[in-house]
Amino acid sequence: MEPTRVSHFELIRRIGRGGMGEVYEATDLKLRRRVAIKFLSSELALDPAALTRFEREALAAAELNHPHIATVYAFEQDGDRPFIAMELLAGPSLRDHIAAGTLPVAEALAIARDVAAALAYAHRRGTSHRDIKPENLMFDEHGEIKIMDFGLARASMASKLTVTGTSLGTPAYMSPEALRGETGPAGDVFALGLVLYEMLAGHRAYPGDNAMAVMFAIANEAPPPLRGVRPEVTDEVESLVTRLLAKDPAQRLEAAAAAKELGALTGVSMTEVRGLDAALRTGAGAGAHSGVAASGLQTVPIRVAASGLRTVPIGNAGLATSSGVPAAALTDVAIPVAGRARPRRWMRVGVAIALFILIGAAGLAMVSMASRRRDQALVIEQRGEAARKAGHGTTARALFEQAVKLDPGQAAALIYLGLFAMDDHRFAVAESLFNAVIDHHPKDPQVLAGAFYNRGDCRLETDQYAAAVEDLRSAIALDSSTSNVYNNLGFALIQNGQPDEALTVVKRGIARFPGEKYLFKTAGQAAIQLGDPAQALTYLDHALKIDPHFSQADSLRGRAIALVAPGGQ
Repeated sequence: MEPTRVSHFELIRRIGRGGMGEVYEATDLKLRRRVAIKFLSSELALDPAALTRFEREALAAAELNHPHIATVYAFEQDGDRPFIAMELLAGPSLRDHIAAGTLPVAEALAIARDVAAALAYAHRRGTSHRDIKPENLMFDEHGEIKIMDFGLARASMASKLTVTGTSLGTPAYMSPEALRGETGPAGDVFALGLVLYEMLAGHRAYPGDNAMAVMFAIANEAPPPLRGVRPEVTDEVESLVTRLLAKDPAQRLEAAAAAKELGALTGVSMTEVRGLDAALRTGAGAGAHSGVAASGLQTVPIRVAASGLRTVPIGNAGLATSSGVPAAALTDVAIPVAGRARPRRWMRVGVAIALFILIGAAGLAMVSMASRRRDQALVIEQRGEAARKAGHGTTARALFEQAVKLDPGQAAALIYLGLFAMDDHRFAVAESLFNAVIDHHPKDPQVLAGAFYNRGDCRLETDQYAAAVEDLRSAIALDSSTSNVYNNLGFALIQNGQPDEALTVVKRGIARFPGEKYLFKTAGQAAIQLGDPAQALTYLDHALKIDPHFSQADSLRGRAIALVAPGGQ
């Protein structure tokens, strides 16, 4: 019997089955809007580590706000049935669109342009999709293309990785480095190049009879010249596709640069490409090919201190699989070079068979020791997180220490250990741990933001107000997606004798997060410092309206009333 309702969503009809599980059209009874509900497969739901990873990816995906990325609204659990609620798209997938016939060149370029702009935005925020393919690109009711399941398919596939040894991604759209277990933003760009080639040529760049043949071709061969199958394609377009499909990720275009070129080819300026201008202004290209896995940033409330609500950023570089086709198995295969004859077809088939035998014998398990240690560290860190949530602090701390010993770059474990050290008033130790996160993740903006945020909080605790201001400014410049960074920066500015700037910062936070009581409390505190108790009362009354039992706001309100009264000081 079909389910009819989960949580506050009324299910209307089943609309498909994805790699994660059943998909339903539903109505959000609270917000009165149509959504898509994706139930997680039973295999994923029964794996605690995989479920934690998936939840983390869903929360990271929910932070992506771009016109060409499908919006994730929520990750919830109804009994033992976890699911996500996301934007319901009315149109067909790009796969359906391609199946209807070869796309006009201008249309294909426009679609690729919009996808590239969305990828540039996500890459700037430290998040990669890792499964770009026509099935994950859908049109909305207005004909706009949108990327589906950002990070979610990756988390779902990762749950099966240790069992099957399967690489992340769909073989026909994987990059050469992804076949070796190296994933990141450059792999998304390669997949986009394959999608663009397919839209223009009418068939895949590497069709192949089976997955192994496709993987071998991706690693060792160039696709047939595009103009050979689509003569009206210009030299500029073929050059762009060639650079998107460069075997070496260091030679590959970055998403922002690709979007800019595609904009020029379609007669659209940089500022007219929706969502691209911001990505270019913030330097999306810097370190985009570093290969750092980015699973997003989740904030978990820890405690209320004088500085407001502390949050722990959780980002797991190293979430990506280290399995896949062994590097040696691919790089030792004969590759044609200038001045050498291309191997005859029977030789190449023989090499492919040998490669298949080698991979089968190895069970796709020939990974480096460092990668194994990262995978082990991730599992241990997740156990530590589960222990922390269950209130077993001693066990959690021991597990986090074990994870860091295996992988010194395990960001979440380092940050949790830093917070444990702060709880013990070992602030110098905490600061060194946050420094370690910065040292190990210099090109991941969200992890950097979390490290700066927590180091700023640590410095607030030790009255290093000027240093705290600088850290929190760095954090908000990298990631302004939480209310707490506005609140703590405002508090630090007040303590540093800059209440005017504090009020400006906090008012920006209030505009974005009008339901956050701490922002109104800090605004009231800044107004008191500025000698305007009447304005302070307005902010503090609003904070108490949100939470009538908010003691910090109530205390400040009493002080403001005293200052408003005749003769108040």
